[in-house]
Amino acid sequence: VATPVAPSPVPPAGLAKRMKKSKQPLPVTKDLGRWKPADDLLLINAVLQTNDLTSVHLGVKFSCRFTLREIQERWYSLLYDPIISKLACQAMRQLHPEAIAAIQSKVLFSKAEEQLLTKVGSSSQPSLDTFQELLHKHPDVFYPSRTAKALQLHWQLMKQYYLLDDQT
Repeated sequence: VATPVAPSPVPPAGLAKRMKKSKQPLPVTKDLGRWKPADDLLLINAVLQTNDLTSVHLGVKFSCRFTLREIQERWYSLLYDPIISKLACQAMRQLHPEAIAAIQSKVLFSKAEEQLLTKVGSSSQPSLDTFQELLHKHPDVFYPSRTAKALQLHWQLMKQYYLLDDQT
């Protein structure tokens, strides 16, 4: 008479996979390659402008698609994880000045900047000089790398979507 065989200590195939996955590196370090220095700089500047991670998620085009949660995790890592922060800062310092200028030109407009732009009338055809004057009058409000042309383009978008003060 054969005696019953005790089950083997080898876990089922699905469980073995789950056990292997749990030995992967921490989530903080696994995304290091996905976040480029340009993305970090864009994230930092955009958050400083808007103070809103949801706006950054909706309005900023990064090098790849990040979820709101990934953006939140990266922001907190940059703020509170000394290793990630140090590595990111070193990588951002190595960016070419032209790349930095290109990144800074993509920074979202703050509410205060848009508030000033709404004051420019929609019935007028403002010249670049109008926006240059606006930059000179309010240097503390506008992001340092803003140009009169950038203001004009954003004003035109606001006009197109009826966001100016004298529009209904």
